[in-house]
Amino acid sequence: MSMIQRMRRFGKGQGQIKRPLRGVRGRGVMFAASLALVACGGGVPGGGSGTEGPPVYGATGPPDYFAMGPTAPFTTAYRGLRKVELYYDAHAPMVYREDVGSDGQGKFCVETLDVLVSSNPNTSLFLLLQTQRQAQIYRHRDFRIRDLGLFLANYDYVVVPTATTVAGVTCDRIQVQARAAAHSRFEVDIDPSTGLVMAWEEYDLVTGNLDARIAFETYVPDGDLSDMALIDRVFQTSTYGVHTGGFRNALGFPPLIPQLQPGVGYQLVPEAEVLVVNGQNWAKLYLTDGMGTCIFMDSMQVLPGASGASGASERKDEVAVMQVGSWSSLRGTVRGYSVIMAGRVSELDLATVLDSSLR
Repeated sequence: MSMIQRMRRFGKGQGQIKRPLRGVRGRGVMFAASLALVACGGGVPGGGSGTEGPPVYGATGPPDYFAMGPTAPFTTAYRGLRKVELYYDAHAPMVYREDVGSDGQGKFCVETLDVLVSSNPNTSLFLLLQTQRQAQIYRHRDFRIRDLGLFLANYDYVVVPTATTVAGVTCDRIQVQARAAAHSRFEVDIDPSTGLVMAWEEYDLVTGNLDARIAFETYVPDGDLSDMALIDRVFQTSTYGVHTGGFRNALGFPPLIPQLQPGVGYQLVPEAEVLVVNGQNWAKLYLTDGMGTCIFMDSMQVLPGASGASGASERKDEVAVMQVGSWSSLRGTVRGYSVIMAGRVSELDLATVLDSSLR
């Protein structure tokens, strides 16, 4: 039985799909840790998808700063205060401020300062979890062009003729919407001198409601980071071609490789990472449509005294899914593999990608 069939038969049979409660209680804490783990490593590798020449819009093509998008958060040195407003769940809005900084050489820090609006009474636990998942927040939460070729192939955009100002920085405003199967539209303010996104808003196409707004309130180029605990890669990480022998040899087991995509326009990034987490090797693959990212991680569980694929654990298949804002996450054990997935896609999309990797 496929993962999709198990999802549809929710909770029946030996291989089960379990759905944790929303929020950060109980299993939610486990999933918060999972999101922290998927953020480790280096993010979508700089080589991108290898998409051939991007289409040209108008006589001059896309703005030059679009090409800076993939690396701008890591090559721009700054410090600032951002206000984060999340309204994906109308019954559980979340508004808070965060102190964020980058040294321009790949290291960064995101510290949640104060919670302004929340339905969760356990603010101290929320702040702790925010610290643990700051890499996920910095690398994956916000709107950003991650692969220019795929972005131009999958998204329509308009540069608004009137400039905007965010935290004292003059920006270009870009209106963005997926070309196919769009659920949201985005209003994005970008500093054309660095390519850094200074503010972005997401609106639901059906209701017109604001789903998210994140914007700098203060911004200091080359700001003082001396009191910040900058991070980069939490675990030992190395990069390989997805379909190379070196990737499999470094892992010590055959990795699961998705054959289907989580959405229209997504492609498997041709470079993958090997993470060493508490002495255990994990494969980490990325799928992207140029803006959105889906992360796929797997590690083979080995019985004590055994080695390699022949020693894989025979624990029963069990997969749990969870929705956190605009993100879905999946964690479980399938055919002796531990699997963790996360992305701005539906839970069923994650199950489809997982199922395709088992064929």
